[in-house]
Amino acid sequence: MIEKKSIQGLNLYSRVRDSIYKDIYYGNYPDGAAIPSERALADMYHVSRVTVRKALDLLEEEKIISRIQGSGTRVSLDYGARRGNMDIITIVAPAQNAFFAKMMDAVQTKADEMDSLVLFQQKPKDIPLEKCLFRIYRKGFRNLILWKEDLEIPQEFLYRLKGMGMSVVLFDTPDPGNILDSVSLDNASAISRLAASLRAKEGTCAYVTWDHPGIDSLRIREDTFHSAVPSGDVFRIPYEYHNRESSLGQEVLADFARRLSQYDTVIYAVGELGMLFEGAAHLAERPHRSGMIGMIQGAKELGIYVIEQDFPAMADSIIECLQRQNTEHGGWIARNNLIPGYEV
Repeated sequence: MIEKKSIQGLNLYSRVRDSIYKDIYYGNYPDGAAIPSERALADMYHVSRVTVRKALDLLEEEKIISRIQGSGTRVSLDYGARRGNMDIITIVAPAQNAFFAKMMDAVQTKADEMDSLVLFQQKPKDIPLEKCLFRIYRKGFRNLILWKEDLEIPQEFLYRLKGMGMSVVLFDTPDPGNILDSVSLDNASAISRLAASLRAKEGTCAYVTWDHPGIDSLRIREDTFHSAVPSGDVFRIPYEYHNRESSLGQEVLADFARRLSQYDTVIYAVGELGMLFEGAAHLAERPHRSGMIGMIQGAKELGIYVIEQDFPAMADSIIECLQRQNTEHGGWIARNNLIPGYEV
């Protein structure tokens, strides 16, 4: 039995199209699957077949469905480049991240050069990320920079967005399926350079990171540390204190700092951890070598060696990725773009 669906609004065919968008995005109509006939859709949405046909015309123009005589209408997602524009770029990112402002400033500067408007969406707290992204898509925005950080989203939602015509660039995380462009710091190189510059193999070495294996950049950095300093020890700080390090508590902070003070070298996966522990009295009492990824004010005064992320170069790469995805005949192929950091 066909489920009846209610749609409202002056532009009925657009409403029908949007409802089919949703069914495709959420997997009710998988790629390659048949969708109901015009007659069935008209009955489902309580509209005329003329309205349904207009909605299907739009979907076919957008390369989301294909209609073949004798075979009916099927979902036919196109994961390649499409002819589009860069008038509006949407960024979904964590505003609480210590490096958010640097990333936004770099992207905004590059966008201004092209007269593009940048819209920012804070990463959602109370709704699933996939729902947030679909809302952006349904509003007609077709350029997305996604910095998901610790948020989880099944990868198939991102792939469907791409197949439905959205140009997508992942920031700070690679795409395992090689369907989406990604731009990130060359994390492996950054940790290797820190270990070499700090002579981490000379004496004892500790590595301090957030305890969150689901964040790709943290995982890559820790794996690289194990390879670069096989004898090193790893300290994982509970991720619940992320973005609120001041809540770590004096006893917990003192305990970690006391243990770290026994090492000749301490490497921090992220800048906020370096500033937190290097400023602790227990570490200041004993000279040691320290380094971290990401410059934060005060690091030089504490003598911390820093590999900074090159946000302008990352922004250049992000915009280039979006431009190539918006050029229909550009021979676009998804790439994982690794941007080297630089010493500070």
